[in-house]
Amino acid sequence: MDISPFNRSRFQEYYCQSFSFRKCCFFLFIFFFLIALVVVVIPSIIVLSLKPQKPVFSFQTLKVQTYKLDVLNNSGSDDLLLSSVISLTLIAQNPNKVGIRYRSTRFHVFNEGVVIGMIQVPAFYQPPRSNNLTLETRVIFYCVNVTQILSNISLQQKSSTKSVTLASIFGDVSAQVKLLNVNFPKVKLAVECAINIDQNYIKLSNQVIYSVKAAKYSTISLPMNIKGTFSNKCSASIYI
Repeated sequence: MDISPFNRSRFQEYYCQSFSFRKCCFFLFIFFFLIALVVVVIPSIIVLSLKPQKPVFSFQTLKVQTYKLDVLNNSGSDDLLLSSVISLTLIAQNPNKVGIRYRSTRFHVFNEGVVIGMIQVPAFYQPPRSNNLTLETRVIFYCVNVTQILSNISLQQKSSTKSVTLASIFGDVSAQVKLLNVNFPKVKLAVECAINIDQNYIKLSNQVIYSVKAAKYSTISLPMNIKGTFSNKCSASIYI
């Protein structure tokens, strides 16, 4: 039975449309497959091959640049207020095979949940496999109630024999991995540090406070050599 020219034309049109639809679906499948390959598979292979580790941060030296001491009469008792600018040397270690670039940021210093200071960290770059990259930062304290802080610390001394927590540092910083001159997308690192102080230094600090209270507005020389007095433990976690 012969097919009429009209039916033949409709059949060819239907066949072409069906073929075009299957062809379009095939190319869409290839496209999304390549996208998944680039987004998931390739980064996974890179991560597994590089075996990334968390960068390590610690504080090495501390130097008081400027300070101001005031005595405030609070409900019949004298509280010592401290305003100071401190130079703090940060040690950054990068055990990874890739370089990491950090943007400038600010960390907050807490004591018993209250902000008592701020750390200004400039932008810097960590080369691959770097162990002792030193970075100068600035710590700013404004009208910190030292008497109240030492009072809180004295409560911790009952449960600790060697050192007590002086302050905690919290903040985040934008980081970017650099591999073979290729910059990867930026991520954020949440940094947390616990600053501990030796109890022997607490006794010396109390002596200084009593001297300042007695002298009121006289100039008092603070002990500047604090090597071996402070210890710190920092941790960093990655989040998008």
